[in-house]
Amino acid sequence: MSKEKKQISKNLVYRVPVYLTVSRRLLKDGARYITAPQISAITGINVETVKKDLSQICKTPGNPKLGREADVLVSEIIEFGVYTKLTNAVIIGAGHLGSALLNYDGFNEWGLQIIAAIDNNPALINTTINDKQIHGVDDLDKIIKEYNVQIAIITVPKEYAQELVDHAVAAGVKAIWNFAPTHISVPKDVVLQNENMASSLSLLNYNLNLKISKQKRKTKRK
Repeated sequence: MSKEKKQISKNLVYRVPVYLTVSRRLLKDGARYITAPQISAITGINVETVKKDLSQICKTPGNPKLGREADVLVSEIIEFGVYTKLTNAVIIGAGHLGSALLNYDGFNEWGLQIIAAIDNNPALINTTINDKQIHGVDDLDKIIKEYNVQIAIITVPKEYAQELVDHAVAAGVKAIWNFAPTHISVPKDVVLQNENMASSLSLLNYNLNLKISKQKRKTKRK
C-alpha cells in the first residue's frame, strides 16, 4: 500500500478490492460522483466504515453533497492498492483448479501477472492454457529467476504441496498463495496466504442458516 503502510488494518486491505470493484462498476454505468452511502448499500459495509476507509484511501477530499468524483476515486483506490504495479506469479499445478486460475483474465487488474504454470503431467507439459505455457517441475527454478517471480500459487494435491513450496522458496519466491488443503510451513521472511475452501463453506452455511432462522422468527411474530 502506498499510504501510511504501518497504520493500515488488515480489514481495510480486504475491503479495498471491494471498493474498487463497486466504484469501477458505478463509473462504467455512467456515475459522475460516488458516495459512501451508495457503496454501503451495494456492499453491506457499514456506512461509517466506508467513510473512514475512503478518507484513508483518498488524497482528494470529497464534496459533502455530491460525494467523490467517480474517475478520481477509482484512480486513487488503484494507487492506494498498488494495483498499477504487476507482480509476477507462477501457478504450480495445472489441474482443474490451476487451469481455472490460468483461464481467469482479471488478475492483471489486481496487480498480479501469471507468467506460466508448472505440472508433472507429461500430457500437459509444453502445452498452453490461455496463452500461458505449462512447464515441467525441472523448469521451476529457471522461471522464478528469469522472470523475477515473487508469488507461487499452489494448486497441487496436498501430498505434493510442501515439497513444491520448499522448491519455490529455495528458488527465490517471497510469497505463497496456497490452495492445497493442507498445512504449509514457510520461513519467517516468506508471506503465506492460505485459501481454506472447507472453512469458507462452513462459514457460508453458518451464515445461511443464521439468516434462515432470523427470517423464521420474523414470520412467527407476524
